[in-house]
Amino acid sequence: MEIKIFDSILHGELKPWTLDTTDTRRFTALIRKAGEVSPSTNAEIQNQLAGLLQDFPILHKWITAQEFPNNKLQSLVCTAQLPDSTSPVTRFYATIISAETIRVYNAFINYPADWNKEIDIPFQTGRLLNSLKVLTKQTNEELKERGFTSEPNSQSHYTHFALHYLKHSLIQLYFAIQKYFEKELPAVTSPEDFYSLDLEEDLSNMLPLDFPTSDRSDKQTKKTKKLSFQFTGNPEKLKTAINQLCRHCELVNESTNTQEQLFTVLTSKDLRKDAVKITIGCETTQFRHILEALKTYFSNFKFSTIEHSGVFISKNGTPITAQNLYASKIDNPKTKEEIDSIINQMK
Repeated sequence: MEIKIFDSILHGELKPWTLDTTDTRRFTALIRKAGEVSPSTNAEIQNQLAGLLQDFPILHKWITAQEFPNNKLQSLVCTAQLPDSTSPVTRFYATIISAETIRVYNAFINYPADWNKEIDIPFQTGRLLNSLKVLTKQTNEELKERGFTSEPNSQSHYTHFALHYLKHSLIQLYFAIQKYFEKELPAVTSPEDFYSLDLEEDLSNMLPLDFPTSDRSDKQTKKTKKLSFQFTGNPEKLKTAINQLCRHCELVNESTNTQEQLFTVLTSKDLRKDAVKITIGCETTQFRHILEALKTYFSNFKFSTIEHSGVFISKNGTPITAQNLYASKIDNPKTKEEIDSIINQMK
């Protein structure tokens, strides 16, 4: 399994310190195009990556030549809170790294039918995990050599952001794949050992990983535990906001769901009991902005909770995941001013 796109950020065409960023409009255009849909199959995410890489001929030729089973995409078995991008260039890197993370994960877990569970799976999984570990260590060394020892913020150089985002996405992918195949592996590495022994870092720098379905006992526990977004605002103001958001940006696909169903989901005390799928009618970039704007009225309105609930479906019929939402941030989504005005009325 090749990790060519990841590798190119450190060693090839996508090295951020060699990138021509004099005209950021091209990055904005690529991100907008990528954010119009949420890929649901391997073929669709391959096409999304090909679009993002159209200005990088070596990688573009490589990705378009790949052949994968056209399975439905699965979310990684663990989630992580990665930093938000704050510019067209950092959003470009966040989008392409997030898409490649999903592509590699799905391409690998849909392994060939003739793989032997006792021989091929441990061998091939070990090879991929070693490649991810090596590249993570190299990325970590590059960060140290450049003096990037803290988490990037809005003032950080885009090189700092790209390397940090790459490092932690590789770690997330490493542990997602290890978890998926752990029963077939002779030994597994803990996140603590990965950071302290392999990266030689203090554990205070460790990225928290959430394994919502880590094992059968966890699944049984979670079946009985209530899940809620924990709404804390005024219910009538929320109803008004939903109505206006549906009129101005088609928040809900009303041929599939009602506004009342969305209100019930958002205010539910137990989403597992009140389970209903809500298909949104707006773009994912708009939906992310709405979620961010509404966060102040909820205690548990995190992207990971939204994914775990399994409630929201994109306009093209795919489950909305935390990874989709992290990669869908842009400065000016459609109808941004109207969205902000509507939600500000909830104060």
